[in-house]
Amino acid sequence: MVINQAALLAFESTYRLKLVNSISGYKSVHLVGTLSEAGSTNVALFNSVVHIGSNPPQLGFIMRPLTVERHTYQNIIDTGFFTINHVHKSFLKQAHYTSAKFKDGESEFKACNLGVEYLSNFHAPFVAESNIKIALKLAKDLPIETNGTRLIVGEIQFISVDEDYIELDGQVDLQKANDVCVTGLNQYSSVSKFVNYPYARVDELPNFYAKERPDNVSFDKETQTYNSSLLPYGTNIGAPSIKSTGVLTWKNNGITSFNHTFNDKIESLKKNYQKLIDEYQINELLYNAKISFEPIVGKVYHLYAKENIDEQFLSLIPPSHWNKKYLGSYKLASDKVWEKIDLEEIENN
Repeated sequence: MVINQAALLAFESTYRLKLVNSISGYKSVHLVGTLSEAGSTNVALFNSVVHIGSNPPQLGFIMRPLTVERHTYQNIIDTGFFTINHVHKSFLKQAHYTSAKFKDGESEFKACNLGVEYLSNFHAPFVAESNIKIALKLAKDLPIETNGTRLIVGEIQFISVDEDYIELDGQVDLQKANDVCVTGLNQYSSVSKFVNYPYARVDELPNFYAKERPDNVSFDKETQTYNSSLLPYGTNIGAPSIKSTGVLTWKNNGITSFNHTFNDKIESLKKNYQKLIDEYQINELLYNAKISFEPIVGKVYHLYAKENIDEQFLSLIPPSHWNKKYLGSYKLASDKVWEKIDLEEIENN
């Protein structure tokens, strides 16, 4: 399967966003802590922290386009300081929800029940639950003209880390810290290590054409494990020969396959039923709302609640342009069915 650029651009925006965001593979997960000039704490989830250099020690991360309010960016520009905090399994759920669109001055620390910690009189707050914390001073704010994003580069002022996590050669054992990583926007995975190679030098290049193991040794290259005990047949020279077990095995395999297929179909029916219920509730809400114009198919509209009145109304005005109780954004399809739209994904796409 080959997807060219024209096909990518033709995809529905949310689908394209998730595809491109996940195609690069696993990414690190960090919480960036800042403090506003008014003294409000802020913490936000980022999956783009990268190593810039070790002398001077610098890290960077990508800030999305400034088409909407970016409290983290504004705080860094105003104060010049920020923190990077590793995310562990113990508070992953709280960390994930810091990415919600909170109002200016509303602390994600408080809303998501994360502890605020200050170390060594550093200006910006740390996440108390994190066992690996990094204090940084803004070094560069580099605009990326191709898509309006920005590379924020910070110079490390100090690091706070449990010494048990640092190995003899200086590397940090992220598996021991229970760190997590992410693919796409919300699919998290555990961090685990399986091999440590020496520094690559041309004069020490291994012979990649030589056999590493005898033919009778069963080894899975994908998982990097010896798997003879997991195989349904013998792998050593003295093992009995493989023989057909007849119709009984075929029937048992068929029953197992059928059960899997049947269960998959049941789960699919459940998901489709719930999707239908959600779709019905959305359309009931929209068609009962006050609409003073004829909606255009394919255009995005925003739903608001009237103050002191149990009534909703539809508008073209986005929530960033006025202070109304915002209930969500929706688009009318050609079959006259309303669908919910993630406004933030559209704005950041």
